[in-house]
Amino acid sequence: MQMGDRVILHSDINCCYASIEHLHHPELAGKPLAVGGDPEARHGIVLTADYIAKKYGVKTGMALWQAKQVCPDITFVSPRMDLYLRFSRMAHEIYAEYTDRQEPYGIDECWLDVTGSSSLKGDGLLIAQEISRRMKSELGITVSVGVSFNKIFAKLGSDYKKPDAITTMYKSEYKQKAWSLPVADLLYVGKSTNRKLALFGIKTIGDLARADEDVLNSHLGKMGSILWSFANGYDDSPVKLENTHAPIKSVGNSTTTPKDLVCDEDVKIVLYILAESVAARLRENGFRCRVVEISVRDEEPVAYGSLTKEQFNAEIEKGMEDIRAGRVCSADEVEAEMKREFGI
Repeated sequence: MQMGDRVILHSDINCCYASIEHLHHPELAGKPLAVGGDPEARHGIVLTADYIAKKYGVKTGMALWQAKQVCPDITFVSPRMDLYLRFSRMAHEIYAEYTDRQEPYGIDECWLDVTGSSSLKGDGLLIAQEISRRMKSELGITVSVGVSFNKIFAKLGSDYKKPDAITTMYKSEYKQKAWSLPVADLLYVGKSTNRKLALFGIKTIGDLARADEDVLNSHLGKMGSILWSFANGYDDSPVKLENTHAPIKSVGNSTTTPKDLVCDEDVKIVLYILAESVAARLRENGFRCRVVEISVRDEEPVAYGSLTKEQFNAEIEKGMEDIRAGRVCSADEVEAEMKREFGI
């Protein structure tokens, strides 16, 4: 690192849900495991799989029966979000001993600005090594950590090698390490953007960095400049100070599944996970909601449905069968149209 550079870490808990379940199922040590769906009824989708299962070809979003086909010895366990959130909080307690600048990115990932801690705790690499060691010894789980001068390359570093790895992305080396990677590995380059970039022959992060910024803007709008800046290491966005938040007018979460969902049970599992995540954030901020909005999307424009708190409670009592798609559409429509993006 150069003098004056920020020291940013990105910590990512490896196979978070599956790793935590292994701790509570020691009898499954060394055996393939996946979290998701209803194991007893043998339906639903894989939310996450451990590395043993992944070696057999098990992927997030895969139907349980498909996972069983590629990995006959796999064990499925139902998700326990309360347990995963508890481990997430314990991880943040460890992070807090190094910095109060923590910015979560989901339950299992977090950016840490340890610039102010380096004089006491050592450089970024030493801090990353200590965090990695403590996560293993105190929580029994492993993390991959990226060490860099900004958030974008710190995130890229944590993705660079898994599991249980530490990767640096310093100014002196990010071109060598990052520019040869697929452009889809860069944060905020989704499938649609990746397809557009491919039309211009941009396949790697280096291609993006060397591209004409004006051309990118003409085809991607302001996102073109943003991604071009990220690829060239110009990200200077701060890591938010712990327990400080901008005024919150709404709380939500969304996800895009790797494949279209055509089964009610698959949709229900995804909505359960999103609802638990949103509810946890509401509790953390001491909020109560008046309106619940659920979005379901395929390749067509997004469809929304809103319910007041009283209506939502009434629907809860009638059962999940009546609110599978949040009153956006019927279960038959969900099956027929095949949805893959959901939000609450």
